[in-house]
Amino acid sequence: MHNQQISSIFREIASLLAMQGDDPFRIRAYRRAARTLDHLRESLRSLAQRKALETVPDIGKTLAREIVELLETGRLRYHEHLKTTVPEGLLPLLHLPSLSPEQVRTLWRRHGVTSMKHLVQKYQEGQLPFDTPTLDAVGKDIETWQRRQHRMLLGMALPRAELLIHNLARLPLVERISLAGSLRRSVDMVGDINIVMASPDPARLIHLCTQQPEVQQVVTSTTTSTVVMTSEGLRVALVAVSPQEFAPALLHYTGSATHIAALQRLAQHRRWSLTAHGLYRLDAQNQMMVVGEEKDIYHLLGLPYIVPELREDSGEIEAALADALPVLITEADILGDLHVHSAWGNGAHGLPEIAQAAQKMGYQYVGICDYTYSPATGRGLTAAELGKQIAAIRQLNSELPTTCQLLAGAEVEISAEGDVELAEELLQQLDLVIAAIHTGFKAPHKQLTRRLCKAMEHPLVHILAHPAGRMLGTPGMPNIDIEALCETAVDTQTCLEINSHILRLDLQDTYVRYAKDLGVMLSLGSDAHSVQEMRSMRFGVGTARRGWVEARQVLNTLSTQALRQRLKKRDALHVC
Repeated sequence: MHNQQISSIFREIASLLAMQGDDPFRIRAYRRAARTLDHLRESLRSLAQRKALETVPDIGKTLAREIVELLETGRLRYHEHLKTTVPEGLLPLLHLPSLSPEQVRTLWRRHGVTSMKHLVQKYQEGQLPFDTPTLDAVGKDIETWQRRQHRMLLGMALPRAELLIHNLARLPLVERISLAGSLRRSVDMVGDINIVMASPDPARLIHLCTQQPEVQQVVTSTTTSTVVMTSEGLRVALVAVSPQEFAPALLHYTGSATHIAALQRLAQHRRWSLTAHGLYRLDAQNQMMVVGEEKDIYHLLGLPYIVPELREDSGEIEAALADALPVLITEADILGDLHVHSAWGNGAHGLPEIAQAAQKMGYQYVGICDYTYSPATGRGLTAAELGKQIAAIRQLNSELPTTCQLLAGAEVEISAEGDVELAEELLQQLDLVIAAIHTGFKAPHKQLTRRLCKAMEHPLVHILAHPAGRMLGTPGMPNIDIEALCETAVDTQTCLEINSHILRLDLQDTYVRYAKDLGVMLSLGSDAHSVQEMRSMRFGVGTARRGWVEARQVLNTLSTQALRQRLKKRDALHVC
């Protein structure tokens, strides 16, 4: 359990206490502790091992003891007890930005609201006891909540879906099986997990699927399809077809709906009928063409194969007809990770472990980019610590018997005025400089945009990290002019990052395509805080593919030597 998870628990305890009108001093103690943990540079586990928890500001004996309990057991008995004192359905209301704990208590005690569904009902009936601004804010939060009910992060859904497919593939009646739907198209937030299977007995296979131990509930079921809920809470739509129907069914259920509709129009123009069951000639015999793969269907329609990530009816069919589809980047093209955090900062693993993990992944280099200290965030390496880290990286590169090099980098905070908060002397020592903002997102549109553009104008900044500032699944996004960022990136030859962390995928695909078309050089970084998270690079690659990006447009498809030359060339260009 990491610092932010414990911080969230303390914050929820404070909200539960406030909702019950508890001692204000106790409430403030938990809130202060949560804020402190948000910006704490050292891991709580490390502090606990050194028996130094009570040296942390706002952490006394009681809170230190509770932190130890959380670290050792993954739960806190006091927290669990507090949650039993209110209706379970009230907990989501405590996380709505529009409502204070006191307002939630009023809704519960005076108006009988005990869940989000009750809140939605009262809101729709005009029975919430709030002023217009609060009602507007509640309405926006409700819209966000409703959208999120059936959506899941790509980075969380895909590994679970792959495990599910691995298990289903073992069933004796399964001849072929594949993911479909938005998950196969690498959409950042997905709904149902769609799976298509080929079987000599589709009806029997569907029955077997509903009997699997991980199936908790059968929502709907027919002879050839079913929707189930798994024990993990996943909503899975399964379709079983005959082997000769597999390719058209996979195409149909992969979507998108608009892409399939465009294909159907094209098929009709060529005197074909395209359905989920096959491709048929529109003649007296109504002959079905036997196809083994999706690419055969595209070929019969006069098209080259269009990969799932491009199937959004956003120009891909026109490009295919003109033989102008891009040769999309693949995971194999990525030669290094340009954004990894280490144990020098708030990462979990040391430099040797990161180098070893990168070597196993086939990388030539890894950019070590820990946060540097900023007064605005209250976290990060001091100048002295960063200097020592640079020396440690140089030393390790000379000692390790590995072809993978570590790049001495840093993730540097951009001040409210757009300045890069690190001394010029240290910036010049770094191989790689990533600039980013983590505070001040509510600033006016022009001010926030100018802040980022000014940072990109700095001659020693190579990459702007997570440029749009988005966090998937959270309401709203910072009001940033992405087009202006892209134009500045072209002018300054600064790279814009596709941050591959499962909570970000920022830039998002639509902006990636705009940047790519404008000629912006992009970079891919896992933003990993552990070696396990370095595997999230594949989600960033999926986002890049959805943005029509080719390998030549991504910085970390360069070899180590070519990368270093490009970074130095940019520095020299701007210094001159």
